[in-house]
Amino acid sequence: MAEPFICPVFQNFAGNVLTKLFDGIFPFISNPINRVRKCNNNVDNLKKKVTELKGEKENVENFAGAVDRRGEQIAQKLRNWVTSANECIEAADVLLANAEESAKKKCFFGLCLNPKSRYQLSKKAEENSNAIAELVNEARRLNLPLSYIPAPQQEVAAPVKGFEDFNSRKDVLERIVEALQSQSSSIIGVHGMPGLGKTMLAKEVKRKSEQDKLFDVVVMVLVSTNADSKKIQVEIARGLGLDQLPNEITTQDAAKQIKERLKKMKKVLIILDDIWSPGIDLEELGISPRNEPKTIEGSSSREEYAECKILLTSRDSNVLSDLMGSQQNFPLHQLKYEEAWELLKRIVGDRAESDDIHGAVTEIVRECGGLPLAITTMAKALKNKEPCEWMDAVRTLKRPSSENFEGISANVYSAIEFSYSHLESKKLKKTFLLCCLMGHKFLIQDLLKYGVGLGLFANTIEEARNEVRTLINKLTAASLLIDDSDNNCFDMHDLIHDVAVSITSKDRHGLLLTGDHVPKEWSDMETRKEFEWICLRYSNVDGLPEELESPRLTLFRLVNKNPSLQIPAKFFKGMPRHKNPSLQIPAKFFKGMPRLKVLDLTHMHMSSLPPSICLLQNLHTLCLDESVLGDIRTIGELKNLEILSLRWSEFEELPREIGQLTQLKLLDLSSCTKLKIIPPCVLAGMSRLEELYLRNSFHGWEVEENENQRNACLAELKHLKKLTNLEVCIPDTRMIPKDLFFENLKKFQIFIGRKWEGHYSSSGSSRILKLHLNASINFNYSVKRLLEKTEELHLWELAGVKNVVDELNTEGFPDLKYLHVRNAPEVQHIIKSAEGIPFNAFPSLEELILQNLIHLKKIFQGRFRDTAFNNLRIITICRCVKVKNLFSSSIARQLLHLQEISVTDCSNMEEIVGDEEQGSRNDIVEATELKFGEVLRSLRLENLPKLSSLNKSCRHMPLFNEQVCH
Repeated sequence: MAEPFICPVFQNFAGNVLTKLFDGIFPFISNPINRVRKCNNNVDNLKKKVTELKGEKENVENFAGAVDRRGEQIAQKLRNWVTSANECIEAADVLLANAEESAKKKCFFGLCLNPKSRYQLSKKAEENSNAIAELVNEARRLNLPLSYIPAPQQEVAAPVKGFEDFNSRKDVLERIVEALQSQSSSIIGVHGMPGLGKTMLAKEVKRKSEQDKLFDVVVMVLVSTNADSKKIQVEIARGLGLDQLPNEITTQDAAKQIKERLKKMKKVLIILDDIWSPGIDLEELGISPRNEPKTIEGSSSREEYAECKILLTSRDSNVLSDLMGSQQNFPLHQLKYEEAWELLKRIVGDRAESDDIHGAVTEIVRECGGLPLAITTMAKALKNKEPCEWMDAVRTLKRPSSENFEGISANVYSAIEFSYSHLESKKLKKTFLLCCLMGHKFLIQDLLKYGVGLGLFANTIEEARNEVRTLINKLTAASLLIDDSDNNCFDMHDLIHDVAVSITSKDRHGLLLTGDHVPKEWSDMETRKEFEWICLRYSNVDGLPEELESPRLTLFRLVNKNPSLQIPAKFFKGMPRHKNPSLQIPAKFFKGMPRLKVLDLTHMHMSSLPPSICLLQNLHTLCLDESVLGDIRTIGELKNLEILSLRWSEFEELPREIGQLTQLKLLDLSSCTKLKIIPPCVLAGMSRLEELYLRNSFHGWEVEENENQRNACLAELKHLKKLTNLEVCIPDTRMIPKDLFFENLKKFQIFIGRKWEGHYSSSGSSRILKLHLNASINFNYSVKRLLEKTEELHLWELAGVKNVVDELNTEGFPDLKYLHVRNAPEVQHIIKSAEGIPFNAFPSLEELILQNLIHLKKIFQGRFRDTAFNNLRIITICRCVKVKNLFSSSIARQLLHLQEISVTDCSNMEEIVGDEEQGSRNDIVEATELKFGEVLRSLRLENLPKLSSLNKSCRHMPLFNEQVCH
């Protein structure tokens, strides 16, 4: 039978039509089917995308908060992104909340799942995921820093040390607090003679205001003599949550930023402590107590106002009323005799009542005139002393010093001088006198630099630091220094300071010129030769002598009052003369200082160093901090230099000549943000270097040594066999040599990764390591040894790491106290012990933070020794979407010190304490044995949709010691 003839043209035409028809129809058939089939996958993918978006949103908001704290405007593009992100998250949350119900809908009398519902759910999930992915990519293209300086938290301080709760003090405290709550007064003052405890009272007002939540923010700033408006503004800005004000900002611009910040707040209390004549201009600071209009987003119907109250303290009531405009003043009087007696007895104990010293105690209390500071210093000096020494103290007080201070009685001066004279050693006395030349809130590190340069302290820097802290503790115990809340600083009461300056001047130890205070000894050339130390601190002295002939001088310190001061040409031979609004240094000024060991020039502008600085061949410490520097090559000629500090200074290149300083023990280049070049071999030549500070500074390390290298490489640190303290930023792990040693490091702050610049830690740890690894690397021996010694560890991204402990430190991080793991999508376990083998992990760990670990299955898995996690106090978990519980009941039983738990945005979290896995322990932990939570003081559980209980097997778990639960 013949085949039917089909025209080839028609055949091709029909084939094309059918092909196009199929291509057009197939997507309409296949796409809905695929969407129905992939419904569960699309929903799961949406959950992951939402978690990613929340992580990016937090980073954007942190960045926006940091921008706001700097007083800058947040770009509208960023605001729009946050708005879009919130809308996407809200829409996705609504969809996911109804997802389970939609997916389970059935049709055909319940015989099968409803394809229409699943199609719609799958389609919406896919569309939301795409929209979220676009937002996530947009955020990542912004390349925002992963680290930021957090806003200061208002923490209620412990009761103020030094505030004595006598009736006379409690009465004034209550009246001040009442006045602060009144609408009739916005500026309130406290006045009284020095040593009565005005500062302690102000601190107690701050503590009580925070404790009773009378104000949203309370800021306290020390003003003191020679008030520096810029420094005061910096402290106020920090207290209000603004980041560090730029160095170049004017007081007018700083005032504007502070005013704008106040407009965003409701109730603020600013305490300005120790104000002197001629007072300070509150308007200039930006803290006028007048109600400032407050702009509230979305509040156009009514105008709201920020309430700003100001509390002032001063020795002089006239300063408060006439110069500062206070509307209500409270005098602080001497202690009553009974209160003074009780204060001394609190220090000395019941022995104050004994017959052998009772008479002397009575006389001392009377002679100290009810002044708490005098009583305290005398009591601490005499505690545990023999009766004869008590009687000798009485005789000293009855023969008061001839020194004359405004507002200070001769008896009080004698009491403080007596405490000084009874210090146990000459070194302790000299340290005390050295402290008085430094001013308020002085860094312990700077006292160390001075003391080492003068030869006061031990040989190595670390030994010297320990000795300095010991001496400071002794002076604090004697009430000659103030116990400062910042462990890196110390302070001294104004009254103690005045007496100390008098003593150091009288004994020809040191001469202090500050503000308008110019001692008569400065003008007497012969007398001036006798001093060992001279300090000009923000001095208004008319000028310096052409040549300061001081054969005994070992320390010279100049803190320039005007940071824009240019050192004149006469000093530097041949440089063009600059107009100097404040102070000039003549050319031959250093010629007569052959024994000078410590030179500190701060807040200077110097295009080059004076050639005559080369004459100072006995110089051991040179500090050129917070200055703008040009050519500093001549430093290389100071062959005996042991400490060189250029902290916070602006210069671009560390001269090659610095490498000639072979005796150098400490080099501080921290926060030299413009430093771009450290020539090769400069660091390697400093074979005696013990401490190197490069945090927030140079980060242009070469990857390896080569002939054409322009900068130093980290391999040079291998030559520094005595290095024990290192602070450094390393942008790329490729810069770290495989054989770089860290064996001798006792303290370190090492930041690896590009995003850590400017990131500071507030934990107080001495061994800090921060790793931001967005590419898989092999941890060499050096880094692993560093991990073993680390106390505070930050791990971000961690590409290629699934088990933190197994892959980073198999010893279980024996010294680690603080662990923060964030944005590490491949991590599945923090620690997973081998089956059946008890493991000792994190025996020292105090705080654990886990954020945005989207594939984390379990935090702790396996068996652990009883010492594991024993010190854990705080645990914070956020956006770990696969974790079902925090820890097992056996681990919970070991957490005897756990005080704070925070679990947020963990969509699969079912319980806080999980039951034991079968075979994970030989013994079964009964529910009645679970005493976890007895010392718990804070529990935050937020956005945990599957959470059903704290522990499914335990009906009753005691929390907060069964007393309180918030």
